[in-house]
Amino acid sequence: MDLRHLLVSAAAALALGCSAIVRHPPYVAQPSSALVEVQLPPPPARVELVPARPSPDAVWVDGEWTWRRGRWAWLPGRWVEPPAGAAFSPWVFERAPDGRMWYAPGVWRDAHGAPVDPPPVLAGASVESGAVVNAEGVTETTGPILRQRTRQPPPSQ
Repeated sequence: MDLRHLLVSAAAALALGCSAIVRHPPYVAQPSSALVEVQLPPPPARVELVPARPSPDAVWVDGEWTWRRGRWAWLPGRWVEPPAGAAFSPWVFERAPDGRMWYAPGVWRDAHGAPVDPPPVLAGASVESGAVVNAEGVTETTGPILRQRTRQPPPSQ
């Protein structure tokens, strides 16, 4: 294989690996009843390295800020197999006209909109744990990056 062919192959593999096309779960909006008031807006999102898709049925749930003990903590993105008949309500942050801030965490919901237990994590994102700097250049105080247990895949048959 010549160098040119090798470079073209490497570039193609890199393009596929960095593709923005990732299979996501079906989404459903958060009901207003899921919103809770928070005192601070969330920091900018963290950069995540998405691991390879662990199974053909897996869908990617993006990382999110979650409000814990009066501050924001990062819940990394993850590959999961969606619960049967469920859809995912991504986390939301809203600022009301009066300046109050509201947040709802990401949650799986059944066909009637009721929350259901999240599926096991098949593989999680790698997340840089450096300081979070906002648009004004100020370092944000955040909580930890939350660790999720991953389910080990069954042995190949």
